[in-house]
Amino acid sequence: MTTKTTLKQHSPRNPKFNWSRRRFLGASAAAWATVSIVPRHVLGGAGHQAPSNTLAIAAVGIGGMGKNYLQGCEHERIVALCDCDAKFAEPVFARYANARRYRDFREMFEKEADKFDALIIGTPDHTHAVIALTALTLGKHLYCAKPVTHSVHEARRVREAVLKANVITQTSVQSAASPEARRTEEILRSGVLGPIREVHVWSPHPIYPCSLERPKETPPVPNGLDWELWLGPAPYRPYHPAYIPFKWRAWWNFGSGTIADMACHSFHVFFKALKLNRRPPKTVTGWSSYHREPSGRMLLTRECQSDANQVSWQFPAIDNLPSLRLHWYDGGLRPLRPLELATEMPMIEAGILFIGEEGKMNSRFYGGADLLLPATKFKDYQRPAPTLPRTTGHYREWTEGCKTNTATNCPLEFGCQMTELALLGTIALRSFVPEEPATGWLAEVLEWDAEAMRVINDQEANKWVNPPYREGWSL
Repeated sequence: MTTKTTLKQHSPRNPKFNWSRRRFLGASAAAWATVSIVPRHVLGGAGHQAPSNTLAIAAVGIGGMGKNYLQGCEHERIVALCDCDAKFAEPVFARYANARRYRDFREMFEKEADKFDALIIGTPDHTHAVIALTALTLGKHLYCAKPVTHSVHEARRVREAVLKANVITQTSVQSAASPEARRTEEILRSGVLGPIREVHVWSPHPIYPCSLERPKETPPVPNGLDWELWLGPAPYRPYHPAYIPFKWRAWWNFGSGTIADMACHSFHVFFKALKLNRRPPKTVTGWSSYHREPSGRMLLTRECQSDANQVSWQFPAIDNLPSLRLHWYDGGLRPLRPLELATEMPMIEAGILFIGEEGKMNSRFYGGADLLLPATKFKDYQRPAPTLPRTTGHYREWTEGCKTNTATNCPLEFGCQMTELALLGTIALRSFVPEEPATGWLAEVLEWDAEAMRVINDQEANKWVNPPYREGWSL
């Protein structure tokens, strides 16, 4: 493997995990020396999967979404599982009784480096990067939950490592390359709407508590949970059930808010068609709702996302495409109802609205069920013939790709690009500077220098591009 990544993170309580790059590369060489996946056609027919054509998969973070990722890959061999919350993950450990169990992913890598081919990451956002870079250093194929990382800096580092590694990766965007998403993208690429100048995306999430202040109580850590390990590189704070399970997404130190949780599920529909992968935004702006307490006090929390949020990015013109404004809404917020939409038709609960010079298109959040407006203009419109590849199955295309060295439809390098855009929205929301509620509020426009990877006009916002890790952890 040729990568500049050096794993330095270790537990102050467990210094044996302070590994060197040389040791990792040695483990990687040993691992690849023992891996031999023989193609199916050599050993059997289309309905047969020989043991030698079966991936050995390990997973970190299995109690939450990780269990769904594992179920999607059950046609392979699950050999090792890791979760720092043993009680929460017990049903999954029990489901794969033959897999070896671990609490610390670093110990799993230490002992299993030559025993698995591919890794699934289902941990909270703030630990994705340290685990992913470790796996890439070891030369492991990788499936990672979205958002791929917790910071823009991490997204750049992971993307760089993926592009250098000879492995197959997949981002957990299950609708990527679905027939519905690809149909929407083909309509966009056909040019029937004319140049696109605005895109509006909205989600009914969050589905977890928001607008919270940090708890003051310090209850005991539940049996089976290693709280220090769960925190990983995040700043220390005492355990509280307000954070886990599942509720961590709203807390900025662990999650990235609804925008990073959900945006990749819709961005892939239009990201490449509108060339957002080639033209980073120049500015980003965020707004958040206040929370009214029973006392009547209006509250805007700083450590936790608000119940409803809006973000806008401004993209420059590129090639034959004009400048573009992309808008995000969550928590029940939606764009203005298109005037061309028939009065008897309801707005989609979660959707995408494309506004072009020749017409508009209302699509579902994940793509599909496309409605072109005005209806009278497009009543005889014929959808373009399929030109983009469809998925053979989100999980199956990853596992088969690992065996045949075939790229997936949502590899981590693409996932990192979408994640970076979403995380700029997170920074904008964290930078939202309100005035007194009685006089309204002010949304700051952040100027983004993508090449330098910095916010030009706000040092406070700039610190969230690459926030420091807790002592004992680093990339």
